[in-house]
Amino acid sequence: MTLRILDKLYASDTNLTKADLALLEYVKAKGLDACNAPISEIAKSCGVSHATVTRFARKFGFDSLQAFKIALAQELGPSDNQGHLIAVNISYDESSEVTARKLDELSTSTIHHTVQLIDHEVLRRITQRLTNAHRLFFIGKGNSGFAASDSAYKFNRIGIDTRAITDTHEMLMQSTMLNKRDVVVAFSNTGETKEIIKAVQLAKNEHAKVIAVSAQPESSLCQLADEVLIYAIRESYLDSGSIYSKLAVFFLIDLVYTEVCKHLGEHAVATKRKTALALQELDGPSTPDAAAPAAAAASAGAKADTLSAHPGAGSASDKVHEPSDSPQEQAT
Repeated sequence: MTLRILDKLYASDTNLTKADLALLEYVKAKGLDACNAPISEIAKSCGVSHATVTRFARKFGFDSLQAFKIALAQELGPSDNQGHLIAVNISYDESSEVTARKLDELSTSTIHHTVQLIDHEVLRRITQRLTNAHRLFFIGKGNSGFAASDSAYKFNRIGIDTRAITDTHEMLMQSTMLNKRDVVVAFSNTGETKEIIKAVQLAKNEHAKVIAVSAQPESSLCQLADEVLIYAIRESYLDSGSIYSKLAVFFLIDLVYTEVCKHLGEHAVATKRKTALALQELDGPSTPDAAAPAAAAASAGAKADTLSAHPGAGSASDKVHEPSDSPQEQAT
């Protein structure tokens, strides 16, 4: 089953006006209640005119508000089965096979919409900022903290001096000790997490660069940031933290990581090889005879992992020329 209306509702659309966005948030928050509400109640709740409500329905391909309501209600299903899962159209009495198919569809749709939101010029600038960063800090709270920790681990493996900070006190203290060569990547789904906002304000006071990763382009975090990465998300408050909501964030970070690896070329491969060998030593003492095949395997694995999306980077030793005082060489 294709969730045509829900796909449109949960995909950001730059053609929507401020009034349309208010209506969009109302429908997403109210679900079936919005389908049953009269136009006067919808208009009053959103602070818009009746005509604006009607035009909103037409922007989604319907001749009237009533037609929009009926179609949306059919997708959402019976109210007694929806609970807090209306965004994925899950019914309590459906089979696991049906649920699996719906979640698969939602995951695919989430990634698809996130790809559509990517500004590749912004991505290019972010890649350059991260490559040239003296120190890189990933910050996040709650579920966003998991993304921060995973991101720091990835970038450390390619020789960038990176830390993940999820503790509020440490986050605020560290933000006062940054400088213009440092970069902060701040995660917040809503873009309004108060600890993150405060940390970013402190970082900006120290002239550090800030990259926001959020689902809300108009949020306070995105307004403060130097660069913004936006991802698509479809979940309700009680559904927060579901795997498909994390997919978009991890996808974006993996994309940025891959772009940085492409830019660093052989330097990233060499550093990844060194870290892989260091971890292999935990399996047992190395012998001269075992060291060579282990090194070869680590080298092949590092190249495949780092350069799979960019085959030409295999000869990056004569393509990438880094300054001798670059933070990446210092890190290695």
